[in-house]
Amino acid sequence: MSIDSRCKEQQSVADQMFMDFKYTRPGSQEQVRALSTLSFLFGMWSDFLASEERRMTSALNLESGSS
Repeated sequence: MSIDSRCKEQQSVADQMFMDFKYTRPGSQEQVRALSTLSFLFGMWSDFLASEERRMTSALNLESGSS
């Protein structure tokens, strides 16, 4: 899955997090849930980007090995 498609897939979640955080009272359950979701998504993106880095490194190594 590309970064672009992953962003589009998560757009509705990001919109909901923003609304919950901005338009509810400080410390509300909605804000806590929004922060928890944000934390989870950071972890997901970290895993995704680490995987992309490994994939690109492998591709570059194959490319330089065939020259």
